[in-house]
Amino acid sequence: MSRLLHLPLFLALSLLSACASDGEKRVDPEKQLELHRELALRFYDLDDMSRAEDQAIKGLELEPDDVQLRLLLGWVCQRRGTSRDIFAAEKIFRELEGADDYRAVLGLGVALERKGVLYDEAADAVGSGERVTDAKDPQRRVAELRELARDAWTESEACYRRVVEKKDGEAQALNGLARVLALQRRWDESLQWNRKLLAQCEEELRVWSAQLERPDLSVEEERRLRDLRSGTEKLVLAVTQEAAILYRTLGRRDEELAALEQALLYAPDLPEIHSRRGQALAELGRPTEAIASLENFLKLSTLEFEHPDIQRAYELIAECKRAEAARN
Repeated sequence: MSRLLHLPLFLALSLLSACASDGEKRVDPEKQLELHRELALRFYDLDDMSRAEDQAIKGLELEPDDVQLRLLLGWVCQRRGTSRDIFAAEKIFRELEGADDYRAVLGLGVALERKGVLYDEAADAVGSGERVTDAKDPQRRVAELRELARDAWTESEACYRRVVEKKDGEAQALNGLARVLALQRRWDESLQWNRKLLAQCEEELRVWSAQLERPDLSVEEERRLRDLRSGTEKLVLAVTQEAAILYRTLGRRDEELAALEQALLYAPDLPEIHSRRGQALAELGRPTEAIASLENFLKLSTLEFEHPDIQRAYELIAECKRAEAARN
């Protein structure tokens, strides 16, 4: 949904204010609707969800069937992320599903994926006694919630696959497929989509870097290409971390380590990557390297000394030092 807008925000606000104050005879509904679209998207880009929603609603008062504004309302709900918002997003995207717009199907896939997570978390809470339930049989309620989660993820997967079939290479759909398959514990299938997305991202990075070498680049083109490269690098970071989790789940420590080291290329100061890398190295019997990685984690982390992750790092360093001593 995010895109660059050519109309400066202060100018758009000024024009919209002028439209409202010059009387009904001077108001051009089409221009006013376009201004609401521009402002809604700009506020969305600025992460101001309240104003984005307000502008979208004002635009929909002029044109209730405006697909772009209805899509944006759905993505505003997704970004807010409360349980109420997720269900609201699902409703919006279902209503738009027949509009022949892949973005509606993608939005529905995301909403269903997150709805499944909500049901799964509720099942955990009821099963542990953390959440009180009115059900006469709490364990039966847990099973019902698990089933609702599975149903939501199955439909989410179908949505993502529809998007990929219609728009091959759509990064959000590829990433969504990898995530929702992992949620269904289909680890190997998840890795296949993860690898496909990663290969696509790496090719994009090569393209953006080559384009940035052009001597005839304008300032605007250079800024656009750097933004594209930065966005792809952020996605690569997320995808490689997800891959590391999958490899760990499958007990494939060497591949987990390789994924973590790739992630470090894009975020060398991210403490949790150093922590996970240290653990993987320790488990692979490489204590000296593990100590260095864990010490990097302690240096970069902002957690309190008493935090369990900090205490575990010190314990693992001590274990690695003992392993080193036993070898010498």
